[in-house]
Amino acid sequence: MRKRCTRKPRSIRIPITGLRSTVALDARLAFEVIKGTPDADAFNRLVDSFNMLSVAMLNDRRFERELDIYGGATRALSEARPLIAAGVQLPTRLLEPIRGGVNIIDDVLPRLDLAFLCNAELTAVNAVREMMKGDK
Repeated sequence: MRKRCTRKPRSIRIPITGLRSTVALDARLAFEVIKGTPDADAFNRLVDSFNMLSVAMLNDRRFERELDIYGGATRALSEARPLIAAGVQLPTRLLEPIRGGVNIIDDVLPRLDLAFLCNAELTAVNAVREMMKGDK
């Protein structure tokens, strides 16, 4: 006689335990470096974090308010690119919106699904690769 078990199998879990904290920490550290000294590598890491989160938040109605603030931060990053390349310290008028964007990253990450976040990371990386192929 076979036992009837009420146990239900659990869904498969994706082992991406540190992705959220890695993204948040990378964005926060890159901002702190840029705030102190103009560093192109830290700026690129910060831009990568912004690109990944913008892909994740795009077309999601939960993040409409955050996308407005985030848009201002990305415009400030665009204005900061030539200053960083020239080795000039960023003025406060550019640092404040970028700080707001980093705070949005910290606010949005806990509300995102990990699988969706991982997919957004891959999409952002592939988009940058395609842009780099077009530049060559």
